[in-house]
Amino acid sequence: MQELGKVIEAQGSRATVQIQRSSACKSCEHSCGFAGEISEIDQIEVDVANPVGAQPGDTVALEMGAKQIFLASISIYLIPPIFLILGYFVFSFLGNAYLGWEGELFGILGASLSFLTSIMVLRLIDNKAGSSREFDPEITAVVNPEDDEECL
Repeated sequence: MQELGKVIEAQGSRATVQIQRSSACKSCEHSCGFAGEISEIDQIEVDVANPVGAQPGDTVALEMGAKQIFLASISIYLIPPIFLILGYFVFSFLGNAYLGWEGELFGILGASLSFLTSIMVLRLIDNKAGSSREFDPEITAVVNPEDDEECL
């Protein structure tokens, strides 16, 4: 995954890069207003690795490794449904076997609690990943902004 941005500050092997964040609606030719204010473009500043020695004012290409994107995607898209399904079946079984309650109602309660637990687990994973530099993007090249104006 690659983004373009402008270096604002460079210190040693790190740099602060300003990138434009926008939604998919930005490139849509329909003006349906479906996204409302969500489609507005925001500028964000990101602290990134600077192995190419980019200087303030340079337009740079930022990239994040495929492994990191894959691991993040797997975490986000698989952990909650797995917790949801396991929570339903485990609580449904426990409700029937030990409490004599209707399994479906207890299963729904268990699925809800398990889903909330999965969100907390993802939050812990996010905090741990955020404290390490493994999931940070890095500058891969200094580019000429005229070469790729539509990406800025």
